[in-house]
Amino acid sequence: MPVYLSVAPPDGFSRWSDADWDRWLRDHPWEAAERLCSRGDWATFLYQIRQHARRAGKALDPLLEQLVNERPLTAQQAEDLRGALRAARAELDAQPAEAARATDRDFAGAEDLDTRIAAARARAGKEPTLAEAWADLFSRVEKLLDDAVSRQRGVYFGNV
Repeated sequence: MPVYLSVAPPDGFSRWSDADWDRWLRDHPWEAAERLCSRGDWATFLYQIRQHARRAGKALDPLLEQLVNERPLTAQQAEDLRGALRAARAELDAQPAEAARATDRDFAGAEDLDTRIAAARARAGKEPTLAEAWADLFSRVEKLLDDAVSRQRGVYFGNV
């Protein structure tokens, strides 16, 4: 099962009546959700941030339950997530991707890590950092969060 993410309607949409939804959708057609990755990769990504980017992991902690369970985030939470992921990317960029092998094999699986690191090595043309190993996911999430923050809206998980 994959994880999908989309910019959400304004905060509080989960309590809207059918009439509220009809009015909103008439003026604002629903935006397609973008596939981020598999659920396994999503869990591994969040784990590696908490394991290898300690400061960013602490910033991610208040959002972790919603991220793991793929629950909507408010506009403020989307902005907080964007900040935490930017910090995580910087922290992970200072560490070699090989660092994940020492601590994450049991959680992520050796083959998955080897595949991800090899793909990053091929893209970068050198030994990759942890951030480079997750560059594709960072980029997809960052694009969606930038869009949500610019419109002062949250994000919604799910294939709509």
